[in-house]
Amino acid sequence: MKNISFDNPYWLLIAVPLALLLTIPFIICANKDNRSRGWKISLAIHLVISVLIALAAAGLSSVSVLTKTDVYVLADVSDSSERNLERIDEYVSQIEGSLPVNSKLGVVCFAKNYEVLVPLGRQIVSVSESRVDTSATNIADALSYTGDLFRGDSIKRIVIITDGNDTVGANESELAAVVSRLVDNGVKVDAVFLDNSLAEGECEVQLSGISAEHTAYLGGESFADVLIQASDSTNVMLELYKRQVGEADYIRIGETVISAEAGLNSVKLALPTDESGSYEYRAQIKADSDISLKNNELSFAQNVVGKLKILHVTGKAENEDAVKLLYAHNAEIDTYVVGRSGRVPFTVSEMVRYDEIILSDVDVREISNANAFIDSIDTVVSQYGKSLITLGDLYIQTEENDVILNKLEELLPLEYGSAGREGRLYTIVLDVSHSMFMAYKFTIAKEAAIKLLSLLEDEDYVALVTFSGKIEIHTPDQVKDCRRELVAYIDSLTTGHGTDIGLGLEEALNTVKTLNMQENQVMLISDGFSFDNKKNAVEVAGDLFDAGVPVSVINTYVSSDGEGGRETLRKIVGAGEGGNYYEISSPERVESVVFGSVSNEVTQAIVRAESSVNIVRYKDPACVGISSLPDVSVFIQSIKKYDATVPLTVNYAKGSSVKEVPLYAYRAHGNGSVSSLATSLADGWCALWSAEDKSRLFENIIASSTPDVRIDHPFSVELEYNDYDGQVVIVPGVLDPEAVSTVTLTRPDGTKKTATLTFDGKKYTYLFDTGSVGTYNMTVSYESGGNEYSVSRTFYLSYLPEYNAFANFDKSVVYGFMRGNGSISEDGIPNLENDKNELSTYKRSFAIPLLIAAVSLFVLDIAVRKFDTGKKKKSKKA
Repeated sequence: MKNISFDNPYWLLIAVPLALLLTIPFIICANKDNRSRGWKISLAIHLVISVLIALAAAGLSSVSVLTKTDVYVLADVSDSSERNLERIDEYVSQIEGSLPVNSKLGVVCFAKNYEVLVPLGRQIVSVSESRVDTSATNIADALSYTGDLFRGDSIKRIVIITDGNDTVGANESELAAVVSRLVDNGVKVDAVFLDNSLAEGECEVQLSGISAEHTAYLGGESFADVLIQASDSTNVMLELYKRQVGEADYIRIGETVISAEAGLNSVKLALPTDESGSYEYRAQIKADSDISLKNNELSFAQNVVGKLKILHVTGKAENEDAVKLLYAHNAEIDTYVVGRSGRVPFTVSEMVRYDEIILSDVDVREISNANAFIDSIDTVVSQYGKSLITLGDLYIQTEENDVILNKLEELLPLEYGSAGREGRLYTIVLDVSHSMFMAYKFTIAKEAAIKLLSLLEDEDYVALVTFSGKIEIHTPDQVKDCRRELVAYIDSLTTGHGTDIGLGLEEALNTVKTLNMQENQVMLISDGFSFDNKKNAVEVAGDLFDAGVPVSVINTYVSSDGEGGRETLRKIVGAGEGGNYYEISSPERVESVVFGSVSNEVTQAIVRAESSVNIVRYKDPACVGISSLPDVSVFIQSIKKYDATVPLTVNYAKGSSVKEVPLYAYRAHGNGSVSSLATSLADGWCALWSAEDKSRLFENIIASSTPDVRIDHPFSVELEYNDYDGQVVIVPGVLDPEAVSTVTLTRPDGTKKTATLTFDGKKYTYLFDTGSVGTYNMTVSYESGGNEYSVSRTFYLSYLPEYNAFANFDKSVVYGFMRGNGSISEDGIPNLENDKNELSTYKRSFAIPLLIAAVSLFVLDIAVRKFDTGKKKKSKKA
């Protein structure tokens, strides 16, 4: 191509005076006779000579550009640009009109793939005529493809028009590397940022997400959480469709109108669980003036499994029928009565196939492999989401330093036998009179007192009152500071003359009043014989009760006729409430009585009294449909742990004081839950409960304890995926280096791929590609220790993120991958002028040729005039 220019354009102005100078004489001298054709030609030649001289004087020249420029517009026509295709056409038209000289323009359209829409130099057509797959954006590959289209030694330029969102997976650094590589290869890259963000006033609703557990239990509750995003307040119709796997057609099972607000709206849909089977669901939304329908459907799958599987371990055979009644026909229950049934399952692989584990009135130490049994419960609850339910007496409260029971208690929401320990004074009133010296009574009394000290907590306070004819008191102190000293002191005691039980109890009353502890308890150890009755022992016991202090008695002597001091001691206990009467007839009986019946009182563990129940959380799942509950007759006293929830409490009356202690509590433990009821199913524990109340409460406990999802294999399966790739991770409960795990993935087009998962010493991992809308089926197998497990998952890509109309497109992304390698235009096209240093040009001056032409015309003019004159002379001669 050529450009015409003038070195001195002002010299063009001489053309007019020069023309006048050369033509005016012709006009003046001309008359009618000499205005011949030759005159006219000569006049015209003079005018042309004037123009030629003016052009020569102005320095007429031409510049020819020898270098070619090839420009490709790389247009993003993915679905996110759907509303802006006309705008892209405008940009292309502007670029075509702004091309530098000697240029050719081509158009490449891209989305998930790419194509040359307009070859270089051909007539431009609308980008809407492109036939690329618009379901994603692949900027990196499109740039590389376009860079390979250039040939020859032309100047190479790419103008990419895009919103910068590469949904196929390339990150900013990868895109920057592609641009840098093109620039290094001599390709200029400029960018036009296309803001595809939702414009103000445009109406759009979309399904932004849906989640539901992949399994549900027959007859249980199951929900799908749906996220609906709206650009403005509008009414949205949400429809739910369902079909069983293998069926062709979906059936609409529900619809609801949502008054959606601008932004994200969360909707919870109840899913039917009345029939077991594998089901596929599709949620669909409709709204007026919705600008895009591509993001209005989402699919998911759920498997409704059959009955709950229950492992019930109990120490009382009568609990078996009670548990069966509670679950009715909704569960498969395997009950093991410890000591009577066979081997109790204790490994993770055995226990993981159960959904819930129930321990009722059982001492787990009596189970074979008890330590492994507790460890396996911990694993299946925390890792695999199982539920542990404990009912009644687990014998935790009577043992302080048992490793197995301590491990069990760590799992529970309640700490048994420790309620009210803060600020508690336990007073031992010990009879050291001479009558105690007979028939091993004193030996029994001292052994009982020492063993009582061993039951007390370090944080408790203890006082020792000894009485005979005189009273002595060992000043109250914290057990951890005086236990050893008191044991030695009791062991050294000898008997004295005289006996006054009333004075001994009165000293205990004075001690209680002086120390003013929150809780107090008195244990009288005596044979019941009192000879110096300065104070009536029964009346003093009543005074103690009035002060909120229960009095219990250990009778160290039982005569052959069964009487002795029994009557007196029973009256002392009967003077108030909360105390108990115990008998020890021989030294051999001390340990069994103290560590058996007495320990429950000393440790404040089991309360056998009609006690009212309080509903403190009416909206709790355990309390649904329950407005009140009758009294319980027996409960185990406890305190809640810091992270436990307590929906039910029971009133614990001690003397004249009443406080609430937990009756039912639960807490999360890892992925599962643990709940404890501080009373039993066995007769006598809930004897005062009506069948209806009892049934409703336990049904609620069972329902709220049901795991969210069934896992019946000794490993967890973690599945994550997006629009371009995914990952499945297998984490075994017990590591087995010899185990093998494989996966088979069926893609939406029906193709299958089987691969072995990679083991890194802790977990098994497999990475896979997605990128296609449709249904993906995955089956994972795991072989370990001769056992083989298989797990299936179905997931869907209903639409890809490219369809997200609410995506916020940011120009900084384009700046990020361009990194100064070219210009970026935010509203318009870039400057397409080439650098002059890159161009090859040739300049030609026309001054001399114009002067030569002027001289030639002058000679021609002479010839014309001479010829014309000759003709006139001949005419005259004639």
